Amino acid sequence: MGRYDYKSLSPKDFEELTRDLLQAEWNVPLEAFKTGRDRGIDLRHSALNGGTTIIQCKHYASSSVRSLLSHLRSREAPKVQQLQPDRYVLVTSLPLSPSDKDKIIKVCGPFIRRPTDVIGADDLEGLLSRHPAIERANFKLWLTSTAVLDRVLHNAEISQTEFEVQRIRRKIPVFVQNKAFPRAQQLLQEQRVVIISGVPGIGKTTLAEMLLFAHLEEGYQPVVIQTDLAEGKRLFRADRKQIFYYDDFLGQTFLGDQRTYLSSNHDAALISFMEMVRNTPHSKFVLTTREHILRRAFQVSERFLHSTMMDHRCVLELGDYSFGQRARILYNHLHFSDLPQQYKDVILEDDFFLDIIKHDHFNPRLIEWLASLTRLRSPPPEQYRQRITALLQEPETIWSHAFETQISDAGRDLLLTLYTLGEWTDVVDLEPAFEAVHRDNAERYNRPRAPGDFRMALQELDGAFLSYQWGHAEFINPSIRDFAAGVICRTPAIAFDLAGSAIRFKQITSLWSLAKERNDQPLFGALSADDARLRSLIERVLHGESTRWEKTPHGMIGQPVDAGEGVRLAKLVEICDVLKSNTFVQLCEQYAAHLVARWEKHSLDISAALRALDAMKGKHWYLSNGGKAVYRTVLDGLLDYLVMAGARDWLTLLKFRDSALEWLGSDEGKLSEALDHYRRQGVREDFDNCSDTDDFNELRTSLSELTQQYGLDFSRTISLIDDAIAERNESEPDYETSSYSERSAAEHAEVVTEEEVREMFKTLRG
Repeated sequence: MGRYDYKSLSPKDFEELTRDLLQAEWNVPLEAFKTGRDRGIDLRHSALNGGTTIIQCKHYASSSVRSLLSHLRSREAPKVQQLQPDRYVLVTSLPLSPSDKDKIIKVCGPFIRRPTDVIGADDLEGLLSRHPAIERANFKLWLTSTAVLDRVLHNAEISQTEFEVQRIRRKIPVFVQNKAFPRAQQLLQEQRVVIISGVPGIGKTTLAEMLLFAHLEEGYQPVVIQTDLAEGKRLFRADRKQIFYYDDFLGQTFLGDQRTYLSSNHDAALISFMEMVRNTPHSKFVLTTREHILRRAFQVSERFLHSTMMDHRCVLELGDYSFGQRARILYNHLHFSDLPQQYKDVILEDDFFLDIIKHDHFNPRLIEWLASLTRLRSPPPEQYRQRITALLQEPETIWSHAFETQISDAGRDLLLTLYTLGEWTDVVDLEPAFEAVHRDNAERYNRPRAPGDFRMALQELDGAFLSYQWGHAEFINPSIRDFAAGVICRTPAIAFDLAGSAIRFKQITSLWSLAKERNDQPLFGALSADDARLRSLIERVLHGESTRWEKTPHGMIGQPVDAGEGVRLAKLVEICDVLKSNTFVQLCEQYAAHLVARWEKHSLDISAALRALDAMKGKHWYLSNGGKAVYRTVLDGLLDYLVMAGARDWLTLLKFRDSALEWLGSDEGKLSEALDHYRRQGVREDFDNCSDTDDFNELRTSLSELTQQYGLDFSRTISLIDDAIAERNESEPDYETSSYSERSAAEHAEVVTEEEVREMFKTLRG
């Protein structure tokens, strides 16, 4: 029996192994070619004297020599005859006898110079022995070597654990090393303990198991802790090299009853065991846990809080998987799966695999599921693509259990509040919105509430459901936001609770937009059935401030915290037209009058006002039931305050004139009068308000477009702008940008293109 199990390698893995070995053995570079376009060439070396060596890789570990000979005779020999290489080398993962090699040489003609140019499994093992660095670099091959597997089986028997060797062996072929692996290795090397955490389904257990395997060749005895640390303490030997593994170390005990967990001193026992491992020269400890559970544990256990556990934490995130690694994860799962060919063809058709790889909800666990017909309830081939799409679009299977049972009430309130505020928000804006929701829910459902709940919830969810850094909070993964949306859509009571506690207009309209987008869900029906209730909820926040002002060393800086006035009116119009609601027509009339009155004392955002007018066009029910009067109110108010318009506004205004819902002679007169004022005086004010080169360039572009499109002469101002830009260019330093390019090149050294992924997936065709 050979030392290596080549069946764990995909055809692409085998070709890469061959290239690495031959380059090291021959000390020459080899060219690699795209899968499916080799014309009989997998690898090639072109010598300086003009001679060409062609290498063909045949991964036949699961087949026979007879099948290989038949394939060479019918498919490869004609290609070799056409290529006429100086030297032809055949590499196969099959073990070959001298007689087998003679038959191969006979089939391939005179191009195989010598028997050593036919390289079989035994020859590959010789090359691997001479180049051990390549063996270690080809991680999956090394992990399945008989030396490692014998040690696993032997040590599993000694340690009397239920270490499922065969289960983990089945994982090795689909494993793809990612950026988290070296991080975890380094922590384990330097601190002897590593806690691998992350969101559900991200690959924590697989990463931990591969770390475990990676230590077996060094003589480590694995000790797998199944229930509690008593097992580890009983088997601990200070004079022996041992690696302890505790999967989901908080999931079964801490979540069952936190009070029992703490009163039984499980947290103290864990910290003590970790310290015991750290203080011995021969022990290591690998643990896994879901990030949100770890965060929760730190909030309730003072021992954890004051321990060094966070120093051992390695968080596995979706960002640790590059595009190329995602592609290899999907490819490996399909290649080594028992999926019938017609199912693989569904994924190959129209490059559907690219949609899967690039999907926001890509997750190693989802990939494992889609490659299993049992998990997908055995759909027929014609429904397979639809089932995969549904799996990617509905992340509830990943997040529902954690949301419902594993995070606090405050954590749930925070997650849903963040949804109402958008993709991300400043923490200073998130806190008051959370406090309003959390306070009302505590009163409504008789729940406990404490002053520090916001910070506790933020820490609990950070790294698990959301990311909190530099004063910003955002969903750590788009699938979590989609999950939150599903919770709200299915449970209108939650939506009304959120709307009733909202402090921002955009919180309510985000719920409306969700209901409109998923109008087959209960939320849309609930909002549609009671437009008066929806109006009262909106009126509470309709006139709130849209900007938060901050005092800085450079003066007062405005930060947007809510939708602007034009957006608010456009959203009211949308709700009015969709619901065909007379009560919302009245609200539109009132808000439009409020806006026009406000413009008299405050600045007018002309672009926003024009967008609101555009939003009214095409709303047939709305326009037929009072909307035209609202349109007229806004348009008249806008034309009365055009003295505020700048160059970019004028480009928009002149285009709008031709597409307005109605345009009277008096409207044209007001527009012309305001334009004359801008040409005489306003353009100079625009020039004086420019503070840097970017401002001048933007103004120059706008004035040039006005000149070209409408024949307006701004040549004098454009000349002044050019002089101002030239003067600033002379005084501003010329910053070097090469360092950024060098860093970018280094950071993106491992780049895989879509075309390369397409070529790899071609090998899955029947």
